[in-house]
Amino acid sequence: MMLPVRFSALPALPILFLLAASFFPAGANDTAFGGSAASPYPVHTKEVRMVSEDITIRSDARTGNWLYTCEFVFENLSEEPVSILMGMPFSAMTADAEEAEFMVTPSGGNKIGPGKPMVWDFTAAVDGKRVAVTAGKPTVNPKIKDLNYMAAYTWPMHFAGRSSSKDRPTSRPGRAPRVHHGQKRKNQAIRRVRNTYTLAPTESAGNIHLDYILKTGGLWHDGRIGHSRLRVIHENTRFLLPPKRPEHKPHLSGLPGYIAPAGYKIRSGDGPLVIEWDLRDFAPKEDLEVIFRHRELMIMDHTQTVFSGATDRAQGLRRLRNLPYAAHGYSFKNKILRDYFATLWYPMHDPSFKESDFSKMSRKLIADAKREEAEMKR
Repeated sequence: MMLPVRFSALPALPILFLLAASFFPAGANDTAFGGSAASPYPVHTKEVRMVSEDITIRSDARTGNWLYTCEFVFENLSEEPVSILMGMPFSAMTADAEEAEFMVTPSGGNKIGPGKPMVWDFTAAVDGKRVAVTAGKPTVNPKIKDLNYMAAYTWPMHFAGRSSSKDRPTSRPGRAPRVHHGQKRKNQAIRRVRNTYTLAPTESAGNIHLDYILKTGGLWHDGRIGHSRLRVIHENTRFLLPPKRPEHKPHLSGLPGYIAPAGYKIRSGDGPLVIEWDLRDFAPKEDLEVIFRHRELMIMDHTQTVFSGATDRAQGLRRLRNLPYAAHGYSFKNKILRDYFATLWYPMHDPSFKESDFSKMSRKLIADAKREEAEMKR
């Protein structure tokens, strides 16, 4: 999320935190900062509210990179002009050579220097016009100690004062009035910001973690976002999403299938897996998090569970033989198989699937199941 900001140098962080950050380089909502562009720190701003945010995070099917598109609408609620330093915080590249080995660079991405934001192809645009950004090293705001970030991109923002009530447009409160194509925006108290960037896929223990910091959105005005639309479009069929289980408590958020915050809907099947949130008057108390599981490990996880609930061993072997096919996005014509595998993970159809994609483990599993099926028929 975006922040308002003020900056200074960060203290040295424990190695455990640095390694965790290298595995999970989350993006964040825009925020306001105080201080300078080189040394900002997060601040709370009462005058400016986040009217809306529209966040799309898409996994590139070819590279596995996470592609972020973030669109925000902000409004100055005061009648006085407001100038702030706006920015988006990120993890920072470590200067330690050994720790740097754990840092993941996205496919096609350039090497990042020590202390720089661990993000690629970052852009910022205000009201449709691209603006220059500055990489800074945040300091800790003693009033907001839990928002401790290692790097950020910032840019200056100016809001005109909100017009008096008698001159104010008759649009809904907090809603930006429509501006027709080619028409110059007159209400500079309302500004639109767009950020795009790329993050590397972050894998740990066979799980891939997707994170996006939402809590910084609580630094605007009264801590609430008028309308928050969040969207994860997952096209990387190498990683699957198991259904959420009762054991997925907040303190056990490292489990595959964990999704936060609450209030989401999931669509899956013939196209990519889509997770969506549509939240009104949203006060973010936790960050967006989704944990996927590598398909090879999902296959291993279910080599025995396929026999649970099977009517007989023949049905269990049939499930076992088709397990790698389902994990690779094969679309079954048989409804019984299709419905069964949909209980293990959200289905993701892969039209480019071919049997040559199978690992040695999957090939052996299929061969063993076929051999036992043949022996049962003798």
